[in-house]
Amino acid sequence: MKIKFRISRSGPVGKGGEPHFQAYDVEVSEGMTVLEALLKIADEEDPTFVFRKSCRSAICGSCAMTINGFSRLACATQIIPEYEKMGEMVLEPLKNHSVQKDLVVDFNPFWKKIERITPYLTPTEESIGEAVTKKDEAAIDASQRCIMCGCCNSECNTLEIDPRFIAPAALAKAWRFVGDVREGGQAKRLARLSEEHGIWDCVRCVHCTQYCPKDVSPLKEIELLRSAAMKKGVTDNRGARHVESMVESVKRVGRLDEASMTFRTLGFLRSLGMIPFGIRMEIHGKMPFPIIFPKIEKMEEIKTIFRELENSEEKEKK
Repeated sequence: MKIKFRISRSGPVGKGGEPHFQAYDVEVSEGMTVLEALLKIADEEDPTFVFRKSCRSAICGSCAMTINGFSRLACATQIIPEYEKMGEMVLEPLKNHSVQKDLVVDFNPFWKKIERITPYLTPTEESIGEAVTKKDEAAIDASQRCIMCGCCNSECNTLEIDPRFIAPAALAKAWRFVGDVREGGQAKRLARLSEEHGIWDCVRCVHCTQYCPKDVSPLKEIELLRSAAMKKGVTDNRGARHVESMVESVKRVGRLDEASMTFRTLGFLRSLGMIPFGIRMEIHGKMPFPIIFPKIEKMEEIKTIFRELENSEEKEKK
């Protein structure tokens, strides 16, 4: 059967060649992948068409692109099931990356973000001889499966509005080293990752995990980094203060006191700057009442949960 592929064509941003779609009719067969269709187009119809590819086995990550609006590996996406589901085949470059030509994007910013997390172990004399158990290996196993394809960064909502955000791929890789028992500089790494544009800027949209082709679950790694940072006492930032204010609120009244949380998270002076925003929230009926919240019923159950958590943490320390 023949299927029409609409493929984004363009030259480098700012150097002419406005983006446009070009259609190609491709004869496809059962089991044929998007990458095989692209190779067929380049070999038989249009040798000027540019895209990346290498292993054809979902190992190298080179052929990542936007397929029908979502970031995927072309070599791992079969055409007929995708076409039957979506009713079309539209191929575009990865999102949140600048285009070099056609489906090829600039990966230099991606690698610079990886460099920012110091992608290698920095053991001390004490930690270098640490024995690695199966449990220790399992803790960082998922982050080691990353093939650097860029799908998670392409789908990241925070990176879309903040190019300086270190992004999920680098943060998932960061956990591979922070979570390694042989790493001697966890506190230093976590302090650096907790700075602006780091772990606390993730908005938990879950897209990075949803579209990762290797089940790395970057959001889980980001949450592990946040937890580790707070356990190491890296709390002098808005993200950590917000978590602390949530815990304090639940511990005090059994629910979130959103008005007081704003002051604890931002501080008094910064909170004053939020007054115009608060007025807009009030107009739309979204403003929490700045009053002392009464405790919920059965507050003793909440206190019991906190006591159990504190006892558990004490056992871990011992």
